Amino acid sequence: MAEKITVIPVNKKHKEWPKEGDVFYFSLSDGRFGYGMVSLGKIDVGPFKNAILIYIYNNFTPLLDENTSLNKHNLLLPPIITDTSCWKKGYFAKIRNLEKNEMDTYPHHYFKNPIRNKIYDHNGDSITTLIDKIPVGRESIQFHSNIISSIESIIN
Repeated sequence: MAEKITVIPVNKKHKEWPKEGDVFYFSLSDGRFGYGMVSLGKIDVGPFKNAILIYIYNNFTPLLDENTSLNKHNLLLPPIITDTSCWKKGYFAKIRNLEKNEMDTYPHHYFKNPIRNKIYDHNGDSITTLIDKIPVGRESIQFHSNIISSIESIIN
């Protein structure tokens, strides 16, 4: 049986608040690097104040690639509402910042509230009609342990 691949801290704990357009990486125990991007920074989503909306890509490289391709149609997970814990705990490290016109993002972001069984956009408005091919995330804040666990579940 193959050894489980885990996300390991990159030992660059950041105190700076992640900003919209920040491209970040994370390290895997098999030596590969994964990538993500802050698609919206410091937003209020429902009761979550100063949340961050991130994309985690299904893109892994054997060497750190500061110019790796970031395609919104190649997400490992649906967009995630989070806080700064992945950066503060050293799991995510910024490698560059993209200008708004360089970012490949969805025009809308949708999140399903598991209790109300309703879908909301990133402004907190209830949505009845979705735009095709836009992934739906969970309307709950995901802390570092949830995000790391989700990444590990999919790659193993």
